Amino acid sequence: MTPTPATDATHAASADAKLTCRNVWKLFGPRARETLTGLGAGATAERLQAAGLVPAVRAVSLSVREGEIFVIMGLSGSGKSTLVRLMSRLVEPTAGEILFNGRDLLAASEAEMIEIRRHKMGMVFQHFALLPHLSVLDNVAFPLDVQGMGGLSARIARAG
Repeated sequence: MTPTPATDATHAASADAKLTCRNVWKLFGPRARETLTGLGAGATAERLQAAGLVPAVRAVSLSVREGEIFVIMGLSGSGKSTLVRLMSRLVEPTAGEILFNGRDLLAASEAEMIEIRRHKMGMVFQHFALLPHLSVLDNVAFPLDVQGMGGLSARIARAG
């Protein structure tokens, strides 16, 4: 996935963002970090592939504010799911910064990440783990029930 490089406005907006990614990369293969560092600005898809790497996410920068609806769209295999997994650190990035509420998620321990994922960050992947007998809102509220949050109306209010 290769979006347009971030503008200064994107970085300025990141100060009040809930989630910010700055120059995030994910390369699969041996010595990915070292190869990326060595190539620097010349890290094209062709050069990365020639080095035996699979470029899944390249130089992604974005900011999402609280309450904002943000859609990641692209062709099959373009890196959308990988990017979402990077944002939640289900997959570790090769390079870049990921900030959540101004906090560097790459510095968070695995235990801290589990707590963040349980209580502050949620993901729903296409065709994955949705309960077909529930509405979209009920699917979003379901983890709150698992966490023991009392009252259906309170869960629905929080999920909405």
